[in-house]
Amino acid sequence: MIISTVPGPVAYPLIASTMKRHDFEIKFEKVPNANVYLDAIPLLGKIDYVLLSKLLIITPKIGKKIAVWKKGSANDIFLQLLIKLYNISPQLVYTDNPLEVHKLYQNGEVDSALVTVGVTTEGIVIEDLFKSKGVTLPGICGAKGENEDFSSIYKEGIDLFKENPEEVSEYIADNLPVPRPSSFIERIFKNAEYKVERVNFNFDELKNGVLHDTSSLY
Repeated sequence: MIISTVPGPVAYPLIASTMKRHDFEIKFEKVPNANVYLDAIPLLGKIDYVLLSKLLIITPKIGKKIAVWKKGSANDIFLQLLIKLYNISPQLVYTDNPLEVHKLYQNGEVDSALVTVGVTTEGIVIEDLFKSKGVTLPGICGAKGENEDFSSIYKEGIDLFKENPEEVSEYIADNLPVPRPSSFIERIFKNAEYKVERVNFNFDELKNGVLHDTSSLY
């Protein structure tokens, strides 16, 4: 089985699972013949599984000047929807380096930032911000492609982390194609919520319902 994934937090349980399993192949790129595709929900559109929630947080709260990673990214799309829901017009400050987002807040260049819970847990997770406006967002990352073997693989990776978070985080850091400290990976596992939840969710429908005219996103 071939699983296509971005090299972000959604991939961590897959990598962990390779500590014991070798009956699947991870492709850290989009490939046409993959059985399952993993990514942030806004970039997948319609998903079959929710895998990761409570990952993104606005710290300390929605401000007037917000730092966010990369224009057009999933983080940016989430933030644009929140701005529409809350009927506000904050200034957005973009950086192409995800590690710089929180630094902009720490340095006082912005009054809030959209970051992962691997950076800080001080703030509000974005699912709660959507919920307060009556919009249900099941999570941040998901998978497209129904496959029971995939479900077993992903759950095994989650269980391995629960058994030995430090060792598994170090293994993931050693096998991730982008540099991330094992301490950051361990904080993601501990502070976010990993799961394999079957859903029939279409983010594009949610986006259209909130924005009506999605052209303002891009």
